[in-house]
Amino acid sequence: MIATHELTELLEREGVAFELLPHRRTETAGDEAAALAVDPAEVAKTIVLSTGRRRVRAVLPASERLDVHKLRDLLGLAETPRLVSEEELAGAYPLFEVGAVPPVGGPAGDRVVVDRRLAERDTVVIEAGSHSDSIRLRTTDLLVLAQAEIGDLCRSC
Repeated sequence: MIATHELTELLEREGVAFELLPHRRTETAGDEAAALAVDPAEVAKTIVLSTGRRRVRAVLPASERLDVHKLRDLLGLAETPRLVSEEELAGAYPLFEVGAVPPVGGPAGDRVVVDRRLAERDTVVIEAGSHSDSIRLRTTDLLVLAQAEIGDLCRSC
C-alpha cells in the first residue's frame, strides 16, 4: 500500500483527478485488465529499459507487445535499449513492487514514451506501484505529468 499511497499523493499534489481501482493480485497487464473487467487496450503496461546512460519507461496497451527497434529509432539511439533486470528494478524503484512500476512517480530522470494508441484514449488505467491497485486517469494528465513523448512502440501484427 506504500507504493499506491506515494503515487496517489503525487497525483493529488499535481491536481490530477484519478480513480483508485483495487483488484485481486495480478502479475500481467492482461490479467489486470481481466480483474478490472476493462478492455486490455485501456490498460497501460510500463516496460522499463536501459539505454546505458538512463532508463526509459515505455508505456503501451496491455494488448500489445513492445518493438524495441521502433523505440530505439524513436529515441534516436545507436544501440537497442535492453530490458532492466528484476534486481535493477528493485534497486531503482524501491517504493514499487517489482513488475508494477507506473509511468510516473519514483526517481526523476526517466524518459517516458507512450504509445500513440494509448495517447489517443480519453482515459487510461495504470498500475499504482503494486500488483493489486490500479489508477484510472485522463490520458492528457498522464502525458503532461510524465512529460511523455508519443510514438509508435508496438510490434506490427
